[in-house]
Amino acid sequence: MDQTGDTPGAALAVRIIHAALVAGVLLAGGTLAFMVRVRGHAPEGGDTLGIVLPVVAIALLLVSASVLRRRVPERSSQQSPDGYWAAVENRGAAIVLWAATEGAALVSLVGYFLSGVSAAATVAIVALAALIVYRPSRLERAT
Repeated sequence: MDQTGDTPGAALAVRIIHAALVAGVLLAGGTLAFMVRVRGHAPEGGDTLGIVLPVVAIALLLVSASVLRRRVPERSSQQSPDGYWAAVENRGAAIVLWAATEGAALVSLVGYFLSGVSAAATVAIVALAALIVYRPSRLERAT
């Protein structure tokens, strides 16, 4: 089976996966922000996690930007978007990049939920922005 040929719908499938990851972060963020507003005060010990978890999220973002982004190969100008996304190495590298970036957003959101510290929410927004920047259409730009 040829895993690098044009597979109809490969680009669409990857776009759906990415959109689901972005929607998941938005849904989690909205839900946790609502819960922080309703709860009112942070639970005991939440302030420490409100600092530690955003730092972990920043570390994940740095790994995403410096290591994982470089592992996603550029598409050649002769290759179609479907052909590019049909290649396992391209698709796999992009999914790992997106998962790490989404993980950074979710870890920071948990820190925000546990502490109510706005810095944690800010890191989550930055991670969401990075996830949007790493969208499929941007990764598949031809060289």
